[in-house]
Amino acid sequence: DLIVSSSPSSMSKMILSKLGTIIALVILLTENCSCAFSPPSLGGRLIAPAQSRSDVHVSPPITSSCLPTTRQHTNDEHFILYAKIDFNEDREGSLAAATKALGKVPYGETSRKYRRTVFKHDDWVNHRQSNSKVFDNLQSMFFSGVVRQLRPQVGSVTAVAAAVMGWNMGVVDLAASYNIWLPTLTLPVVPFTLSSPALGLLLVFRTNAAYTRWMAARDSWARMSAHSKNLVRMGSIFSSDQSAVKEMSNACWLYARTVMNKLSSPGEDEEEYIEEVLDRYQDSSIGTRVIKSKNRVMAAWRQLSLQLHSLPASDPKALIETDKSIIVLGECTAICEKIYSSPVPLVYTRHTARFLSLWALTLPCALYSAFSALDQTWATLPATSILAFFLFGVDELAMQLEEPFSILPMKYFVDDISESAEILTETFEE
Repeated sequence: DLIVSSSPSSMSKMILSKLGTIIALVILLTENCSCAFSPPSLGGRLIAPAQSRSDVHVSPPITSSCLPTTRQHTNDEHFILYAKIDFNEDREGSLAAATKALGKVPYGETSRKYRRTVFKHDDWVNHRQSNSKVFDNLQSMFFSGVVRQLRPQVGSVTAVAAAVMGWNMGVVDLAASYNIWLPTLTLPVVPFTLSSPALGLLLVFRTNAAYTRWMAARDSWARMSAHSKNLVRMGSIFSSDQSAVKEMSNACWLYARTVMNKLSSPGEDEEEYIEEVLDRYQDSSIGTRVIKSKNRVMAAWRQLSLQLHSLPASDPKALIETDKSIIVLGECTAICEKIYSSPVPLVYTRHTARFLSLWALTLPCALYSAFSALDQTWATLPATSILAFFLFGVDELAMQLEEPFSILPMKYFVDDISESAEILTETFEE
């Protein structure tokens, strides 16, 4: 048996020295995370931040087993390392494609327009294969927009954990060497064990509520798309007036495009909306009237009803049956407006955030007690950071899903309605 005798002050210095070494290793691993998780068969890219998209330079694939850590700095420009991002297979409009174009990973509000996912066959194949790659999933954390969004929360909790360890392992031990008693910052684990199920339920209910809102918005747009196409289909069947059917297909597009404009950010979509509407109605004042209306959606809805009932039809009952699709369009829009204007009750969201914040900030004191009993006090810092990352991550996912329209591909839905209407009217022309 090895017996070590030392004074409390020397012991604290030794512990702090080891702790500093561990922190330095963690920082080193973070800086060179690509080398830690990049298998030999995986490619990668080195991207330098550019002032404009035209300045972006993408280097050839890297085939070595470890990406180089030496960086060349010129004119104070810092190279950002992106390991294992296969830009050759990027989906158009995806976050990876935006990373390639911008030279950095967008996150927060900036990243939402790159999360409007539309999958095709190849995307599903890649999606099914991605979850089976453990190291790829771990490596992608360093380039995740959600992870970057969590830096303030996780950083605050980690700073508290470091302060608790510094006080208990440094200040308290140093004071004890001078016969000065100071309290240690510790808490029993039992309160956290008892409260964790309640916190978990709050987070799960909040996430489920947010996902339900996203699914309701997606279902509403699916019904809106289906009934818009049905209007054009029915009009092309029971009416022989080609120009009138064309005008009704334009009205279907105008309604969907106007709903999209109402559910989008004004700074992102307003100019594009006005340009598209005026371009579609170049020879008519309809577009101008809708744009200037106090309620554009109602104006577009009225215009759609007028176009339908102006169709020359031999059977008036056909118009009445087709009008039911316009009623459904109004119901779908009402559901979207309800979701857009009514968040999850703020009292629920704020209580969950306060509960989670207080729970996470006091967690290091309890973990220090638990790990001290195992003589593994160094594990307090990484354990606290990991738990904070996962718990705050669940809350952040709910926050991102709560307002679904800025991450739904509404432009894709509107363009699909327009393309389908063209096909239906072309069939009518034949």
